Amino acid sequence: MIRQNTVSRFLLLVALTTVALVAPASLAQQQAPESVGIRLVDAPVDRRDDPRAQRYIVDHVSQGTTITRHVEVSSTMGEPVTIALYVAAATLEGGRFAFGEGRAENDLTDWSAIDPSEVDIPPGGAVQATVTIAVPAGAEDGERYGVIWAELPGGGGSANVVNRVGVRIYLSVGEGNEPASDFTIDTLRARRDADGVPIVETAVTNTGGRAIDLSGSLVLENGPGSLSAGPVDVQVGTTLAPGTSAPARALLDPSLPDGPWDATVTIRAGRLERTASATLTFPDEAGEAAATVVPDSDSERRILIPIAAAAALLAGMAAAVYALRRRALRRAQEQPS
Repeated sequence: MIRQNTVSRFLLLVALTTVALVAPASLAQQQAPESVGIRLVDAPVDRRDDPRAQRYIVDHVSQGTTITRHVEVSSTMGEPVTIALYVAAATLEGGRFAFGEGRAENDLTDWSAIDPSEVDIPPGGAVQATVTIAVPAGAEDGERYGVIWAELPGGGGSANVVNRVGVRIYLSVGEGNEPASDFTIDTLRARRDADGVPIVETAVTNTGGRAIDLSGSLVLENGPGSLSAGPVDVQVGTTLAPGTSAPARALLDPSLPDGPWDATVTIRAGRLERTASATLTFPDEAGEAAATVVPDSDSERRILIPIAAAAALLAGMAAAVYALRRRALRRAQEQPS
């Protein structure tokens, strides 16, 4: 029979699992008493400026490549604990990173190995393990998803629950350069919910070739009486698959005036940051929504700038050709007949 304090410890770890899945790298730094955490120890040098690569295994490799990473499992429990380590499958569903149940399998689980697969951690201690991913020569191009799990043993009986924390894996496979990551902020709209709370809604589309994890903020400026508000967090789907879109929204103070406001939404995905701006006015009544607005976005400007540069280059080349032809004609006329 399991002692009551052990059951409580297991239930606490179940609650901590949700936190760990959102930010496993920071869990070791914010561990509550009687908890277990896992973090990534190393990342590729060429991704040192990518915040996501510091928390998760994020890489692009060609077929036949083997990569090695290390994870650290730590414990603040007051007694020794044995932790099982394994890789399980994950998928992208509805704008989120979805974890497979138990030891769900996919290509990534077949390619991965952890040494050791079980670690004994002393009270308040930490142990490292080596994760090896060997991609077969015949693997198909594409991105695979998984999680390196650190799992406590189940308690058995009515208290038999699975307690685990993990580090995500985003592995892209294919020859040549890594598929580019990019996204757009498509629309903005001001509305009030049924309780009259003002909300700014937006939509984000992943236009790149890799999954992206999103976060964002909203700033309102030049409102009535020169008021401003924010930055306010934008609630956006955790992970967006290539070619898919997800809604996002920012909730504001119910006392906020209707406007008009100069609204700027900033969305971040790793090293990428995009902004979109528009003038918004909230409706007077609860439950109503203003018209959807196509914002002025930096992604549009990035398209227009190369077009303008190309046009300027062509104009310059045409002017140069015209000048050379006139010079040649003048010389021909100056020569004696």
